[in-house]
Amino acid sequence: MKTQDYLYAVSALRVSEENLLKESDLEQLINAPDYKKAIALLTEKGYEKPDGNDFSKMLDNRLSEVWDRVVKSAPEAKSLNMLIIKNDFQNLKAIIKSEVINDDARKYFVSPCVYDPEKMLEAIKERRFADLPELMRETAKKAFDAITKTGNGQYCDIITDVGTLEAILSYAENEEDETLKKYAYEMCTACDLKTAYRCIKTKKNENFVKNALCGSPMLSKDGLVSAVMSGENDFSEYLNSNGLSKYAAAFEKGTSAFEKLCDDELIKTMKQAKMTVFGISPLAGYYVANETEIKCLRIILSAKLSEASDEVIRERMRELYV
Repeated sequence: MKTQDYLYAVSALRVSEENLLKESDLEQLINAPDYKKAIALLTEKGYEKPDGNDFSKMLDNRLSEVWDRVVKSAPEAKSLNMLIIKNDFQNLKAIIKSEVINDDARKYFVSPCVYDPEKMLEAIKERRFADLPELMRETAKKAFDAITKTGNGQYCDIITDVGTLEAILSYAENEEDETLKKYAYEMCTACDLKTAYRCIKTKKNENFVKNALCGSPMLSKDGLVSAVMSGENDFSEYLNSNGLSKYAAAFEKGTSAFEKLCDDELIKTMKQAKMTVFGISPLAGYYVANETEIKCLRIILSAKLSEASDEVIRERMRELYV
C-alpha cells in the first residue's frame, strides 16, 4: 500500500480533529461544580448523555465509533490493530478469570477489539486453545494453567499483560511506518516502566519481576529487572543512565506523576503524525487523540462523582494531541 493512498482518509480525519476537545474545554469541565454540570457541558460538545452515573458505557461507545470511522476510511487498516490489541488481551483475561469463578465474562468485555470475544469465550469454555488467534494461544494456555493450578489471579494478570506487549512488539517488527513503529516500542517501554515502578513500591521478589516485565528494543529486560531489584535509588540511576532522566524525576514525585509522564511521552511521539498527510500514522494519531481525550474524561468524571478537588484532577490530566 502506497503512502499516497491514505491522502483522502487523512484529509477527512483532519477535519474531524477540529472537534477534539482542547485544554480549555477540559479546564471548563474541571471547573464544573459537580458531575451533573460536567455532563451537561460534555453533551454540549457532542457527547452522548450517559445513563445516570454510569458514564463508562457512553465513553466506550464513543471510542468504538471513532475506531469504526478510522477503519472504514483507511485503504488498509491492519497496522492499526497494534493500538487496540490490548483490549483483546483484556477480554482474554476476563474470560479466563470468569471461567474459573463461574461468572459471565461478557459484562467485562471491552471494545474496540481485533477479534470476536464471543468466539474467544467459546474456545476457552471448551478448552480449545488452538482455536484462539495465533498471537494469544500460548499466553491463554499459560494464564489459564496459572490460575487453575495455583488460584493466583495476579499471575494470570502478569502473563496476559506480558502477552499483550509481546503481541504489540510483533506488530511493530513488521511495520513500515516509522512513527507507528516508534510508538509501539515506546508503548511497551512505558508499560514496562509502570510495572517496574509498581514492583519497587510493592517490594515484589525477583521471580515475580522477571515474569511481569517484557523488555523492548529501548530497554532490555535483564537490565530493568536488575535495576528494580537494586531498589529505588539504583532504579533512578538506571533511568538517568539510559537517557530517561525525565522518568527519574517523575519517579521521585510519586505514582500519579510517573504514570502521567509515561502517557504524555507517548502522545508526544504520536504528535509527529500531525506533520504529514501521507501514510497510516495520521489515522493512528486521530485514534490515539480520541483515546487520550476519553482517558482524561474518565479522570474528570470519576473525580466529580467522588468529589475530589480540582487540583487533584489537574495533576492527573494527560497531554492532549491537539
